[in-house]
Amino acid sequence: MLIRTPHATRRSLLLGAASAVLTPALANATPGALSFLVVGDWGDPHEDVQRNVASAMGDVAQRMGSNFVISTGDNFYNNGVRSIHDPQWQATYEDIYTAPSLQTPWYVVLGNHDYNGSPSAEVDYTQVSARWRMPSRYWRQDMTLPDATQAAFFFIDTTPITLLVGLRDAVPQADFGARDQVMWLERELAACTAPWKIVVGHHPIFSSGQHGRSAGVAEHVRPLLERYGVQAYLNGHDHDLEHLSAGGVAYICSGSGSEARALRAAVSQSRFAMARAGFVRCTLTRDALDVSFFNSTGASEYVATIARA
Repeated sequence: MLIRTPHATRRSLLLGAASAVLTPALANATPGALSFLVVGDWGDPHEDVQRNVASAMGDVAQRMGSNFVISTGDNFYNNGVRSIHDPQWQATYEDIYTAPSLQTPWYVVLGNHDYNGSPSAEVDYTQVSARWRMPSRYWRQDMTLPDATQAAFFFIDTTPITLLVGLRDAVPQADFGARDQVMWLERELAACTAPWKIVVGHHPIFSSGQHGRSAGVAEHVRPLLERYGVQAYLNGHDHDLEHLSAGGVAYICSGSGSEARALRAAVSQSRFAMARAGFVRCTLTRDALDVSFFNSTGASEYVATIARA
């Protein structure tokens, strides 16, 4: 595995190598596949719900196999964390996701609530955690499937991009580097030769949930997904589970790690939507991405197969 950040360092490359060391043997994993869980919006005071989801994640990861976990942001409610010593690290992360099958790398993006605290603290926690992976606010992670198929994951920081609504060249200086990030994403996608390209962000591009579509992300990120053959975009923000499809891209929302909210109105791109706490398991093979949606009891609610274009 190789991590490429906007300012790649020797330590970031070593973190990529460490990921393989952390991942346990998976006797129940699909042969030839890379399997992972996706959960978002989990660092919440609704601790009983969060614990139920965490328990179900542990069971599914043990029973079906999981190489790593992806978090789609809003990792700590309501105001992020203040430092790497904030008590929330222990209370809503380390003491919740305790199953042996979840002691794998966690690739994490920032959400809007994380910006209420110190986003840099979440980056810095990578230096002290055995499993937390956020080497930068946005970065590329290259992975290799057991059959040598390459997959590129692009982890982006969508909160600043939400500020770019209707803006092209005349971007305010106080955009938190959003324009630089969009240009970085385009460069990386354009240069990427991996058969699989998956982008992970917090804000939705399509959604039937309470927040709905994020205009800035839809305006600046969606065209890149379609132009450069990205197969899937994973997000949170809306506290529900949903599979949508548009322009050759599958949109997977997993944002109910500790709370579910009622759906607002179904959009035409939606294939499945559920207002229930839960998570998603993804299985990536050479030719397909299989996605399974699970509720907080560990029961499967919906499955879909996304073919590699």
